[in-house]
Amino acid sequence: TLVNLFNSPLYSDVIFMVQSVLPAHRAVLVARCDVMAAMFSGKYAEARSRVVPIHGVSSDTFLSFLEYLYTDSCCPSVLQAMAVLVCAEMYQVKRLQHLCEVCVCAYLQSMPSRELASTGISVVRLLRRAKQCHNAEQLYVWLLHFIANNYLIFSHKPDFLELSEEREQVERLRWPSRGYLQELSEYQQRRRKLRKSRCIVM
Repeated sequence: TLVNLFNSPLYSDVIFMVQSVLPAHRAVLVARCDVMAAMFSGKYAEARSRVVPIHGVSSDTFLSFLEYLYTDSCCPSVLQAMAVLVCAEMYQVKRLQHLCEVCVCAYLQSMPSRELASTGISVVRLLRRAKQCHNAEQLYVWLLHFIANNYLIFSHKPDFLELSEEREQVERLRWPSRGYLQELSEYQQRRRKLRKSRCIVM
C-alpha cells in the first residue's frame, strides 16, 4: 500500500534533499500533486534528475507534506501545521491547506483560558504568518476574531504590541467591549453604594 511506501527506499525513483535524504516515488507524487506532476512531467530539470533539492522548508515540514501525499492524513502540532500550511500553499494542495487550518483552530479552541494566557505559542505571530500565506485568508480572519474575543488575555501579552494594521479591527471587535466594561464598572459602583447605605441603616 502507499502507507507502506511512505519514506521508504523500496522502489524509490526520486530522492529529495531537504537537510536530510527523503526517498519518494514519482508515480505517487504525480498522482497526488498537480505542481509535482508538472515538475516531473515537463521540461524542468527535476524530470531528468533522481536527486531533487528542496529549499525554503525544513526536513520535518517536507516529511509531513509527503506523509499527506502518501496517507491522505496529517496530524502536526500547531506550529508545525503553520509550516506545513506554507508548504501546501507552495505546491497548491488545497485539502492539506484546509486540514492545517482546521488543526490550528481546533487546538486553540480547546485551550482553557488559563492555559491560553500562559502558553508560549504566539497567536499574534500565527496571525501574521497566516496573512503571509496567499490562500490562508480564512485562517487569518478566524485568528483575528479569536484574538478579539479573548481580548483581555491577549492585550496583556508583549506581542500584542506587534499588531499594526490589525489593531484597529481587534479594538473594534474586542470582547468585552469598552462599553460593556464601563457599564459593568458603573453597576458595581451602584452595588457598593447600595451595600454601604444598607449598612448605615442597620
